[in-house]
Amino acid sequence: MGLKGLSATEIVAKAQGVHDMLAASAATFPAPVPVLATFQTHIDALAAANAAVDNNGGKADHLLKKKALQLVKADMKSQMGYVQAVSGGDADIINTGGFDVVKRGGPIGELNPPKNLGSKFTTMTGRARLVWDREQGADLHHVYISSSNAPFKWELIGATTKCRFDADSLEPGTIYWFAVTAIGAAGETSKSEPLMARAA
Repeated sequence: MGLKGLSATEIVAKAQGVHDMLAASAATFPAPVPVLATFQTHIDALAAANAAVDNNGGKADHLLKKKALQLVKADMKSQMGYVQAVSGGDADIINTGGFDVVKRGGPIGELNPPKNLGSKFTTMTGRARLVWDREQGADLHHVYISSSNAPFKWELIGATTKCRFDADSLEPGTIYWFAVTAIGAAGETSKSEPLMARAA
């Protein structure tokens, strides 16, 4: 995502750049995740929170900044996954989405789908916490959700470099199905075995 080591103010600038490039490349990226209006709202909220803290903000201002920063980082992660999915790994297309391309190491070869997809207990309402085993050579994981299993209707909801993911804003108490793929130098794997999980 290119956010490591950046201040909250620099993250606003980086996120705004990604937003504006996605908007300018709407023909290539017609359905960003989240939608650009929501992304912009979160960027503006972080910019306002940064300003409040810079003006000798109190504890409440610092908490608002922390929450706003988490939202923008989550948005950037989702946009990164969307751009990666649309681009198919094409560096030129990734660049038009506002992201930089990391130089890869030597290819390991085709990866296996992630194994042992499971869920962990969480008290956060509307959240399903997913975990799985790391596949050596995986640079990124895509997380998919389906509200039915006959048939599955998979929808990409996020991307992560870790072996865990919190699916948020779900209907509390509702059962969903999840699947994960791994992405490495040789491309994206097929989906993992589906997991049925209930949102907290």
